Amino acid sequence: MTKSSISSRVTATALALLLAYAAVIAQDITGGAGVLLASADVEAKLGKGIFTPAQSKPHVNKAPEKKTVARSVRSAHPRTNTAGNNRGNTGNSGNSSGNTNSNRSGSTRPAMDAEAYNKQGDDFFDAGKYDEAATAYQQAIKLRADYADAYLNLGETYFNLGRYDDAITADNKAISLKADWADAYRALGIAYLHKNNPADAIAALKRANQLNAADAETRNSLGLAYYDQGAAAYNANNYEEAIGRYHEAISFKADSAEAYSNLGDAYRQLNKLAEAADAYKHAVAIKPDLLETYSNLSLVYDKLGRYPEAVEAYRQVVRLDGNNAEANNNMGYALGKSKRWPEAVAAFKRAIDLKPDYAEAYSNLGWAYNNLGTYSAAIEPLKKAIQLEPSLPEGHFNIGITYTRLAQNSAVPDYKQQALAELQTTIQLKPDWASAQNNLGVAYGNLGKWKQAIVAHEEAVRLNPVYGGAYYNLGVDYLMNGDKKAATRQYEKLRTLNPNNANLLYFQIYKKPPPK
Repeated sequence: MTKSSISSRVTATALALLLAYAAVIAQDITGGAGVLLASADVEAKLGKGIFTPAQSKPHVNKAPEKKTVARSVRSAHPRTNTAGNNRGNTGNSGNSSGNTNSNRSGSTRPAMDAEAYNKQGDDFFDAGKYDEAATAYQQAIKLRADYADAYLNLGETYFNLGRYDDAITADNKAISLKADWADAYRALGIAYLHKNNPADAIAALKRANQLNAADAETRNSLGLAYYDQGAAAYNANNYEEAIGRYHEAISFKADSAEAYSNLGDAYRQLNKLAEAADAYKHAVAIKPDLLETYSNLSLVYDKLGRYPEAVEAYRQVVRLDGNNAEANNNMGYALGKSKRWPEAVAAFKRAIDLKPDYAEAYSNLGWAYNNLGTYSAAIEPLKKAIQLEPSLPEGHFNIGITYTRLAQNSAVPDYKQQALAELQTTIQLKPDWASAQNNLGVAYGNLGKWKQAIVAHEEAVRLNPVYGGAYYNLGVDYLMNGDKKAATRQYEKLRTLNPNNANLLYFQIYKKPPPK
Protein backbone atom coordinates (compact mmCIF):
# COMPACT_ATOMS: atom_id res chain seq x y z
CA MET A 1 0.00 0.00 0.00
CA THR A 2 1.45 3.43 -0.93
CA LYS A 3 2.12 6.20 1.58
CA SER A 4 -0.42 8.41 -0.17
CA SER A 5 -3.16 5.74 0.12
CA ILE A 6 -2.36 5.20 3.82
CA SER A 7 -2.49 8.94 4.42
CA SER A 8 -5.81 9.19 2.59
CA ARG A 9 -7.32 6.40 4.72
CA VAL A 10 -6.10 8.04 7.97
CA THR A 11 -7.55 11.38 6.90
CA ALA A 12 -10.84 9.78 5.89
CA THR A 13 -11.09 7.93 9.21
CA ALA A 14 -10.34 11.07 11.21
CA LEU A 15 -12.85 13.04 9.18
CA ALA A 16 -15.54 10.41 9.71
CA LEU A 17 -14.98 10.43 13.46
CA LEU A 18 -15.05 14.21 13.65
CA LEU A 19 -18.15 14.44 11.49
CA ALA A 20 -19.90 11.87 13.65
CA TYR A 21 -18.95 13.85 16.75
CA ALA A 22 -20.04 17.04 15.03
CA ALA A 23 -23.42 15.51 14.28
CA VAL A 24 -23.93 14.91 17.99
CA ILE A 25 -23.19 18.56 18.70
CA ALA A 26 -25.42 19.71 15.84
CA GLN A 27 -28.24 17.79 17.49
CA ASP A 28 -27.81 19.84 20.64
CA ILE A 29 -30.51 18.90 23.09
CA THR A 30 -28.66 19.81 26.22
CA GLY A 31 -31.00 22.63 27.10
CA GLY A 32 -28.61 25.52 26.88
CA ALA A 33 -25.10 24.56 25.90
CA GLY A 34 -23.19 22.56 23.34
CA VAL A 35 -21.74 19.19 24.29
CA LEU A 36 -18.27 20.68 24.61
CA LEU A 37 -19.45 23.56 26.78
CA ALA A 38 -19.88 23.57 30.52
CA SER A 39 -23.47 24.60 31.07
CA ALA A 40 -23.89 27.94 32.81
CA ASP A 41 -27.63 27.92 32.15
CA VAL A 42 -30.39 27.21 34.62
CA GLU A 43 -31.08 23.98 32.74
CA ALA A 44 -29.33 20.76 33.66
CA LYS A 45 -27.88 18.35 31.11
CA LEU A 46 -31.16 17.28 29.56
CA GLY A 47 -34.20 19.47 29.85
CA LYS A 48 -35.33 21.86 32.51
CA GLY A 49 -36.43 21.29 36.09
CA ILE A 50 -38.94 23.46 37.90
CA PHE A 51 -38.98 24.54 41.53
CA THR A 52 -41.83 26.27 43.29
CA PRO A 53 -40.71 29.84 44.09
CA ALA A 54 -40.98 31.51 47.47
CA GLN A 55 -44.13 33.45 48.19
CA SER A 56 -43.53 36.99 49.43
CA LYS A 57 -45.62 37.63 52.52
CA PRO A 58 -46.04 40.86 54.44
CA HIS A 59 -44.14 41.18 57.68
CA VAL A 60 -46.23 41.37 60.81
CA ASN A 61 -45.44 43.59 63.76
CA LYS A 62 -44.24 41.60 66.72
CA ALA A 63 -46.78 42.63 69.34
CA PRO A 64 -45.23 43.21 72.75
CA GLU A 65 -46.04 40.54 75.27
CA LYS A 66 -49.20 41.27 77.21
CA LYS A 67 -47.89 41.08 80.74
CA THR A 68 -47.96 43.20 83.84
CA VAL A 69 -44.85 45.04 84.89
CA ALA A 70 -43.28 44.96 88.31
CA ARG A 71 -42.77 48.15 90.24
CA SER A 72 -39.55 49.95 89.31
CA VAL A 73 -39.39 51.88 92.59
CA ARG A 74 -38.24 49.55 95.35
CA SER A 75 -37.17 52.12 97.95
CA ALA A 76 -37.71 51.32 101.61
CA HIS A 77 -40.95 52.56 103.14
CA PRO A 78 -41.24 53.92 106.70
CA ARG A 79 -42.86 51.52 109.14
CA THR A 80 -45.01 54.34 110.56
CA ASN A 81 -46.22 57.64 109.29
CA THR A 82 -43.85 60.57 109.40
CA ALA A 83 -43.46 62.65 112.55
CA GLY A 84 -46.11 65.29 113.02
CA ASN A 85 -48.83 63.10 111.54
CA ASN A 86 -48.84 60.80 114.55
CA ARG A 87 -49.08 63.35 117.27
CA GLY A 88 -50.61 62.70 120.69
CA ASN A 89 -53.43 64.80 122.15
CA THR A 90 -51.58 66.26 125.12
CA GLY A 91 -53.13 69.48 126.30
CA ASN A 92 -55.61 69.73 123.44
CA SER A 93 -58.81 70.31 125.50
CA GLY A 94 -57.60 70.49 129.06
CA ASN A 95 -58.97 67.04 129.67
CA SER A 96 -56.03 65.23 131.27
CA SER A 97 -57.59 61.86 130.79
CA GLY A 98 -57.82 62.31 127.03
CA ASN A 99 -60.76 62.65 124.69
CA THR A 100 -62.70 59.53 125.56
CA ASN A 101 -65.65 60.58 123.39
CA SER A 102 -63.64 60.57 120.21
CA ASN A 103 -61.40 57.61 120.91
CA ARG A 104 -62.08 55.32 123.82
CA SER A 105 -58.69 53.64 123.46
CA GLY A 106 -56.93 56.83 124.35
CA SER A 107 -55.42 57.60 120.88
CA THR A 108 -56.48 59.52 117.78
CA ARG A 109 -56.44 58.05 114.24
CA PRO A 110 -53.42 59.54 112.49
CA ALA A 111 -53.80 61.33 109.15
CA MET A 112 -51.91 59.66 106.20
CA ASP A 113 -49.19 61.61 104.46
CA ALA A 114 -47.95 61.25 100.81
CA GLU A 115 -45.40 58.56 101.70
CA ALA A 116 -48.05 56.53 103.48
CA TYR A 117 -50.38 56.67 100.50
CA ASN A 118 -47.49 55.70 98.22
CA LYS A 119 -46.75 52.74 100.52
CA GLN A 120 -50.40 51.78 100.48
CA GLY A 121 -50.37 51.97 96.69
CA ASP A 122 -47.35 49.69 96.62
CA ASP A 123 -49.12 47.14 98.78
CA PHE A 124 -52.17 47.19 96.50
CA PHE A 125 -49.91 47.02 93.41
CA ASP A 126 -48.00 44.01 94.69
CA ALA A 127 -51.31 42.31 95.47
CA GLY A 128 -52.50 42.89 91.90
CA LYS A 129 -55.20 45.36 93.03
CA TYR A 130 -54.36 47.99 90.42
CA ASP A 131 -57.50 50.12 90.68
CA GLU A 132 -56.97 50.54 94.43
CA ALA A 133 -53.26 51.17 93.82
CA ALA A 134 -54.06 53.92 91.34
CA THR A 135 -56.33 55.63 93.88
CA ALA A 136 -53.64 55.51 96.55
CA TYR A 137 -50.93 56.89 94.26
CA GLN A 138 -53.24 59.69 93.15
CA GLN A 139 -53.73 60.61 96.81
CA ALA A 140 -49.97 60.65 97.33
CA ILE A 141 -49.55 62.99 94.36
CA LYS A 142 -52.37 65.22 95.61
CA LEU A 143 -50.51 65.67 98.89
CA ARG A 144 -47.11 66.06 97.22
CA ALA A 145 -47.14 67.35 93.63
CA ASP A 146 -43.40 66.79 93.09
CA TYR A 147 -43.47 63.12 94.13
CA ALA A 148 -41.58 61.50 91.21
CA ASP A 149 -41.71 57.99 92.65
CA ALA A 150 -45.49 58.15 92.97
CA TYR A 151 -45.86 59.33 89.39
CA LEU A 152 -43.79 56.43 88.07
CA ASN A 153 -45.70 54.02 90.28
CA LEU A 154 -48.96 55.45 88.96
CA GLY A 155 -47.71 55.15 85.37
CA GLU A 156 -46.86 51.49 85.83
CA THR A 157 -50.22 50.90 87.50
CA TYR A 158 -52.01 52.46 84.52
CA PHE A 159 -49.88 50.27 82.24
CA ASN A 160 -51.05 47.14 84.04
CA LEU A 161 -54.63 48.36 83.66
CA GLY A 162 -54.09 48.78 79.90
CA ARG A 163 -54.53 52.57 80.19
CA TYR A 164 -51.47 53.35 78.06
CA ASP A 165 -52.24 57.01 77.37
CA ASP A 166 -52.58 57.67 81.10
CA ALA A 167 -49.38 55.69 81.70
CA ILE A 168 -47.52 57.86 79.18
CA THR A 169 -48.75 61.04 80.89
CA ALA A 170 -47.68 59.82 84.33
CA ASP A 171 -44.28 58.56 83.08
CA ASN A 172 -43.58 61.88 81.37
CA LYS A 173 -44.41 63.71 84.61
CA ALA A 174 -41.98 61.47 86.48
CA ILE A 175 -39.27 62.30 83.93
CA SER A 176 -39.98 66.03 84.24
CA LEU A 177 -39.33 65.74 87.98
CA LYS A 178 -36.31 63.44 87.66
CA ALA A 179 -34.67 63.95 84.28
CA ASP A 180 -31.99 61.22 84.38
CA TRP A 181 -34.18 58.33 85.49
CA ALA A 182 -33.59 55.23 83.38
CA ASP A 183 -36.55 53.35 84.88
CA ALA A 184 -38.98 56.11 83.94
CA TYR A 185 -37.70 56.29 80.35
CA ARG A 186 -37.96 52.50 80.06
CA ALA A 187 -41.55 52.54 81.36
CA LEU A 188 -42.42 55.33 78.92
CA GLY A 189 -40.87 53.47 75.99
CA ILE A 190 -42.70 50.25 76.79
CA ALA A 191 -45.99 52.14 77.05
CA TYR A 192 -45.36 53.67 73.61
CA LEU A 193 -44.65 50.18 72.26
CA HIS A 194 -48.06 49.02 73.44
CA LYS A 195 -49.56 52.04 71.69
CA ASN A 196 -47.88 50.78 68.47
CA ASN A 197 -45.74 53.92 68.35
CA PRO A 198 -42.23 52.57 67.71
CA ALA A 199 -40.68 55.95 66.88
CA ASP A 200 -41.47 57.50 70.28
CA ALA A 201 -40.73 54.16 71.94
CA ILE A 202 -37.24 54.14 70.44
CA ALA A 203 -36.54 57.71 71.55
CA ALA A 204 -37.48 56.90 75.16
CA LEU A 205 -35.78 53.52 75.23
CA LYS A 206 -32.55 54.81 73.70
CA ARG A 207 -32.38 57.36 76.52
CA ALA A 208 -33.04 54.60 79.04
CA ASN A 209 -30.26 52.54 77.49
CA GLN A 210 -27.85 55.48 77.65
CA LEU A 211 -28.59 55.86 81.34
CA ASN A 212 -28.45 52.13 82.10
CA ALA A 213 -26.95 50.00 79.35
CA ALA A 214 -27.09 46.86 81.50
CA ASP A 215 -30.88 46.73 81.67
CA ALA A 216 -32.03 43.66 79.69
CA GLU A 217 -35.67 44.71 79.46
CA THR A 218 -34.70 48.03 77.89
CA ARG A 219 -32.55 46.30 75.27
CA ASN A 220 -35.21 43.72 74.48
CA SER A 221 -37.82 46.44 74.10
CA LEU A 222 -35.53 48.44 71.82
CA GLY A 223 -35.05 45.35 69.69
CA LEU A 224 -38.80 44.98 69.45
CA ALA A 225 -39.33 48.63 68.50
CA TYR A 226 -36.74 48.46 65.72
CA TYR A 227 -38.27 45.17 64.57
CA ASP A 228 -41.64 46.88 64.15
CA GLN A 229 -40.04 49.70 62.16
CA GLY A 230 -38.35 47.10 59.97
CA ALA A 231 -41.69 45.40 59.33
CA ALA A 232 -43.33 48.71 58.41
CA ALA A 233 -40.50 49.60 56.02
CA TYR A 234 -40.59 46.15 54.41
CA ASN A 235 -44.34 46.29 53.85
CA ALA A 236 -43.89 49.72 52.23
CA ASN A 237 -41.30 48.16 49.86
CA ASN A 238 -38.51 50.22 51.46
CA TYR A 239 -36.18 47.24 51.63
CA GLU A 240 -32.93 49.13 52.33
CA GLU A 241 -34.54 50.87 55.28
CA ALA A 242 -35.97 47.55 56.47
CA ILE A 243 -32.50 46.03 56.38
CA GLY A 244 -31.14 48.84 58.53
CA ARG A 245 -33.95 48.54 61.07
CA TYR A 246 -33.66 44.77 61.33
CA HIS A 247 -29.92 45.11 61.90
CA GLU A 248 -30.67 47.57 64.70
CA ALA A 249 -33.15 45.10 66.18
CA ILE A 250 -30.54 42.34 66.11
CA SER A 251 -27.92 44.62 67.71
CA PHE A 252 -30.16 44.90 70.79
CA LYS A 253 -31.59 41.38 70.70
CA ALA A 254 -29.07 39.05 69.12
CA ASP A 255 -31.23 35.96 69.64
CA SER A 256 -34.18 37.26 67.61
CA ALA A 257 -34.68 34.51 65.03
CA GLU A 258 -37.64 36.41 63.54
CA ALA A 259 -35.54 39.54 62.96
CA TYR A 260 -32.88 37.48 61.16
CA SER A 261 -35.56 35.76 59.06
CA ASN A 262 -37.17 39.05 58.07
CA LEU A 263 -33.73 40.48 57.32
CA GLY A 264 -33.23 37.59 54.90
CA ASP A 265 -36.54 38.44 53.22
CA ALA A 266 -35.48 42.06 52.73
CA TYR A 267 -32.13 41.03 51.24
CA ARG A 268 -33.91 38.56 48.96
CA GLN A 269 -36.20 41.32 47.66
CA LEU A 270 -33.07 43.26 46.62
CA ASN A 271 -31.62 40.09 45.05
CA LYS A 272 -28.77 40.13 47.56
CA LEU A 273 -28.92 36.38 47.78
CA ALA A 274 -25.69 35.63 49.64
CA GLU A 275 -26.66 38.08 52.37
CA ALA A 276 -30.17 36.59 52.47
CA ALA A 277 -28.77 33.08 52.89
CA ASP A 278 -26.55 34.24 55.76
CA ALA A 279 -29.49 35.88 57.56
CA TYR A 280 -31.70 32.83 57.11
CA LYS A 281 -28.91 30.57 58.42
CA HIS A 282 -28.67 32.68 61.58
CA ALA A 283 -32.43 32.47 62.04
CA VAL A 284 -32.65 28.67 61.87
CA ALA A 285 -29.54 28.29 64.02
CA ILE A 286 -31.39 30.17 66.77
CA LYS A 287 -34.77 28.52 66.18
CA PRO A 288 -34.52 25.25 64.21
CA ASP A 289 -38.28 24.86 63.76
CA LEU A 290 -38.80 27.88 61.45
CA LEU A 291 -40.41 26.08 58.51
CA GLU A 292 -40.90 29.10 56.25
CA THR A 293 -37.35 30.31 56.89
CA TYR A 294 -35.90 26.93 55.94
CA SER A 295 -38.02 27.00 52.78
CA ASN A 296 -36.73 30.46 51.87
CA LEU A 297 -33.15 29.43 52.63
CA SER A 298 -33.40 26.43 50.33
CA LEU A 299 -34.83 28.53 47.51
CA VAL A 300 -32.05 31.10 47.90
CA TYR A 301 -29.48 28.29 47.74
CA ASP A 302 -31.18 27.13 44.53
CA LYS A 303 -30.80 30.56 42.97
CA LEU A 304 -27.17 30.77 44.10
CA GLY A 305 -26.48 27.38 42.51
CA ARG A 306 -25.48 26.00 45.91
CA TYR A 307 -27.46 22.83 45.31
CA PRO A 308 -25.95 20.50 47.94
CA GLU A 309 -26.80 23.08 50.61
CA ALA A 310 -30.25 23.50 49.08
CA VAL A 311 -30.83 19.76 49.40
CA GLU A 312 -30.04 19.83 53.12
CA ALA A 313 -32.29 22.84 53.67
CA TYR A 314 -35.15 21.09 51.85
CA ARG A 315 -34.59 18.04 54.05
CA GLN A 316 -35.29 20.27 57.04
CA VAL A 317 -38.48 21.54 55.41
CA VAL A 318 -39.60 17.95 54.87
CA ARG A 319 -38.63 17.12 58.47
CA LEU A 320 -40.86 19.93 59.73
CA ASP A 321 -43.66 19.32 57.23
CA GLY A 322 -43.56 15.78 55.89
CA ASN A 323 -46.67 16.32 53.76
CA ASN A 324 -45.20 19.29 51.89
CA ALA A 325 -45.31 18.27 48.22
CA GLU A 326 -43.57 21.46 47.07
CA ALA A 327 -40.64 20.84 49.43
CA ASN A 328 -40.20 17.29 48.09
CA ASN A 329 -40.36 18.60 44.52
CA ASN A 330 -37.84 21.34 45.24
CA MET A 331 -35.53 18.93 47.04
CA GLY A 332 -35.67 16.72 43.94
CA TYR A 333 -34.81 19.72 41.80
CA ALA A 334 -31.78 20.52 43.96
CA LEU A 335 -30.73 16.85 43.90
CA GLY A 336 -30.99 16.89 40.12
CA LYS A 337 -28.88 20.02 39.87
CA SER A 338 -26.36 18.19 42.07
CA LYS A 339 -26.42 15.29 39.55
CA ARG A 340 -27.91 12.98 42.19
CA TRP A 341 -30.55 11.70 39.78
CA PRO A 342 -31.74 8.49 41.50
CA GLU A 343 -32.41 10.46 44.69
CA ALA A 344 -34.14 13.13 42.62
CA VAL A 345 -36.46 10.52 41.12
CA ALA A 346 -37.43 9.34 44.60
CA ALA A 347 -38.14 12.91 45.75
CA PHE A 348 -40.31 13.67 42.71
CA LYS A 349 -42.27 10.47 43.24
CA ARG A 350 -42.91 11.47 46.88
CA ALA A 351 -44.14 14.86 45.71
CA ILE A 352 -46.52 13.18 43.26
CA ASP A 353 -47.79 10.78 45.95
CA LEU A 354 -48.57 13.78 48.16
CA LYS A 355 -50.10 15.82 45.35
CA PRO A 356 -51.29 13.64 42.45
CA ASP A 357 -52.19 16.65 40.27
CA TYR A 358 -48.73 18.26 40.61
CA ALA A 359 -47.85 18.94 36.97
CA GLU A 360 -44.43 20.43 37.74
CA ALA A 361 -43.40 17.34 39.71
CA TYR A 362 -44.40 15.05 36.81
CA SER A 363 -42.36 17.24 34.43
CA ASN A 364 -39.41 17.09 36.80
CA LEU A 365 -39.69 13.32 37.05
CA GLY A 366 -39.42 13.11 33.26
CA TRP A 367 -36.47 15.52 33.40
CA ALA A 368 -34.72 13.22 35.88
CA TYR A 369 -35.38 10.12 33.74
CA ASN A 370 -33.95 11.93 30.71
CA ASN A 371 -30.76 12.62 32.63
CA LEU A 372 -30.56 8.99 33.71
CA GLY A 373 -30.80 8.00 30.04
CA THR A 374 -34.07 6.12 30.61
CA TYR A 375 -35.96 8.02 27.91
CA SER A 376 -38.80 5.53 27.58
CA ALA A 377 -39.56 5.93 31.30
CA ALA A 378 -39.71 9.70 30.87
CA ILE A 379 -42.61 9.66 28.39
CA GLU A 380 -45.41 8.70 30.79
CA PRO A 381 -44.76 11.36 33.50
CA LEU A 382 -44.17 14.04 30.87
CA LYS A 383 -47.43 13.23 29.12
CA LYS A 384 -49.14 13.37 32.51
CA ALA A 385 -47.61 16.79 33.18
CA ILE A 386 -48.94 18.10 29.87
CA GLN A 387 -52.35 16.54 30.48
CA LEU A 388 -52.56 18.25 33.88
CA GLU A 389 -51.22 21.59 32.65
CA PRO A 390 -51.22 21.96 28.84
CA SER A 391 -49.65 25.41 29.10
CA LEU A 392 -46.57 24.20 31.02
CA PRO A 393 -43.64 25.01 28.68
CA GLU A 394 -41.15 22.86 30.60
CA GLY A 395 -43.32 19.77 30.11
CA HIS A 396 -43.37 20.21 26.32
CA PHE A 397 -39.67 21.11 26.28
CA ASN A 398 -38.63 18.04 28.25
CA ILE A 399 -40.72 15.60 26.22
CA GLY A 400 -39.40 17.19 23.04
CA ILE A 401 -35.91 16.30 24.23
CA THR A 402 -37.09 12.80 25.14
CA TYR A 403 -38.42 12.21 21.61
CA THR A 404 -35.22 13.63 20.09
CA ARG A 405 -33.09 11.21 22.07
CA LEU A 406 -35.35 8.28 21.28
CA ALA A 407 -35.14 9.18 17.59
CA GLN A 408 -31.35 8.80 17.70
CA ASN A 409 -31.62 5.21 18.91
CA SER A 410 -34.82 4.04 17.25
CA ALA A 411 -36.17 3.42 13.79
CA VAL A 412 -39.57 4.77 14.81
CA PRO A 413 -40.14 7.58 12.28
CA ASP A 414 -42.66 9.48 14.41
CA TYR A 415 -40.19 10.42 17.14
CA LYS A 416 -38.53 13.18 15.11
CA GLN A 417 -41.87 14.66 14.13
CA GLN A 418 -43.16 14.40 17.69
CA ALA A 419 -40.05 16.15 18.97
CA LEU A 420 -40.63 19.00 16.50
CA ALA A 421 -44.29 19.34 17.47
CA GLU A 422 -43.52 19.52 21.20
CA LEU A 423 -40.76 22.08 20.75
CA GLN A 424 -42.99 24.19 18.53
CA THR A 425 -45.58 24.18 21.30
CA THR A 426 -42.86 25.18 23.77
CA ILE A 427 -42.02 28.23 21.66
CA GLN A 428 -45.67 29.19 21.36
CA LEU A 429 -45.90 29.16 25.13
CA LYS A 430 -42.52 30.81 25.80
CA PRO A 431 -41.08 32.44 22.66
CA ASP A 432 -38.21 34.18 24.48
CA TRP A 433 -36.64 30.93 25.73
CA ALA A 434 -33.27 30.67 23.99
CA SER A 435 -32.72 27.00 24.85
CA ALA A 436 -36.10 26.06 23.43
CA GLN A 437 -35.33 27.95 20.21
CA ASN A 438 -32.00 26.14 19.98
CA ASN A 439 -33.58 22.73 20.43
CA LEU A 440 -36.34 23.59 17.98
CA GLY A 441 -33.62 24.30 15.43
CA VAL A 442 -32.09 20.90 16.15
CA ALA A 443 -35.46 19.23 15.62
CA TYR A 444 -35.82 20.97 12.25
CA GLY A 445 -32.29 19.89 11.32
CA ASN A 446 -33.02 16.28 12.23
CA LEU A 447 -35.83 16.40 9.65
CA GLY A 448 -33.57 18.05 7.07
CA LYS A 449 -35.47 21.36 7.29
CA TRP A 450 -32.38 23.54 7.33
CA LYS A 451 -33.99 26.86 6.45
CA GLN A 452 -36.38 26.57 9.40
CA ALA A 453 -33.45 25.43 11.56
CA ILE A 454 -31.59 28.62 10.63
CA VAL A 455 -34.52 30.79 11.73
CA ALA A 456 -34.76 29.05 15.10
CA HIS A 457 -31.02 29.16 15.79
CA GLU A 458 -30.76 32.81 14.77
CA GLU A 459 -33.49 33.58 17.28
CA ALA A 460 -31.62 31.56 19.94
CA VAL A 461 -28.44 33.64 19.53
CA ARG A 462 -30.44 36.85 19.38
CA LEU A 463 -31.98 35.98 22.73
CA ASN A 464 -28.63 34.87 24.15
CA PRO A 465 -25.70 36.48 22.30
CA VAL A 466 -23.12 34.28 24.08
CA TYR A 467 -24.88 30.97 23.37
CA GLY A 468 -21.98 28.91 22.03
CA GLY A 469 -24.02 25.74 21.35
CA ALA A 470 -26.55 27.68 19.27
CA TYR A 471 -23.80 29.42 17.23
CA TYR A 472 -22.30 26.03 16.45
CA ASN A 473 -25.66 24.65 15.40
CA LEU A 474 -26.32 27.73 13.29
CA GLY A 475 -23.01 27.18 11.49
CA VAL A 476 -24.02 23.59 10.73
CA ASP A 477 -27.41 24.81 9.45
CA TYR A 478 -25.79 27.25 7.05
CA LEU A 479 -23.32 24.64 5.85
CA MET A 480 -26.06 22.08 5.21
CA ASN A 481 -28.03 24.78 3.40
CA GLY A 482 -25.06 25.44 1.08
CA ASP A 483 -23.97 28.80 2.57
CA LYS A 484 -20.32 28.27 3.45
CA LYS A 485 -19.62 31.97 4.02
CA ALA A 486 -22.37 32.27 6.60
CA ALA A 487 -21.12 29.10 8.28
CA THR A 488 -17.64 30.64 8.44
CA ARG A 489 -19.05 33.75 10.11
CA GLN A 490 -20.35 31.54 12.92
CA TYR A 491 -16.89 30.00 13.18
CA GLU A 492 -15.39 33.48 13.66
CA LYS A 493 -17.85 34.24 16.46
CA LEU A 494 -17.13 30.92 18.11
CA ARG A 495 -13.38 31.50 18.16
CA THR A 496 -13.77 33.80 21.16
CA LEU A 497 -16.86 32.14 22.68
CA ASN A 498 -15.51 28.60 22.60
CA PRO A 499 -12.34 27.67 20.66
CA ASN A 500 -13.07 23.93 20.81
CA ASN A 501 -16.44 24.27 19.13
CA ALA A 502 -14.92 26.73 16.70
CA ASN A 503 -12.21 24.23 15.66
CA LEU A 504 -14.75 21.48 15.14
CA LEU A 505 -17.01 23.70 13.05
CA TYR A 506 -14.02 24.78 10.96
CA PHE A 507 -13.18 21.12 10.27
CA GLN A 508 -16.75 20.48 9.17
CA ILE A 509 -16.65 23.44 6.81
CA TYR A 510 -13.18 22.96 5.30
CA LYS A 511 -12.43 19.26 6.01
CA LYS A 512 -9.11 20.21 7.59
CA PRO A 513 -7.91 21.55 10.94
CA PRO A 514 -8.05 25.32 11.39
CA PRO A 515 -4.86 27.33 10.89
CA LYS A 516 -2.69 27.83 13.95
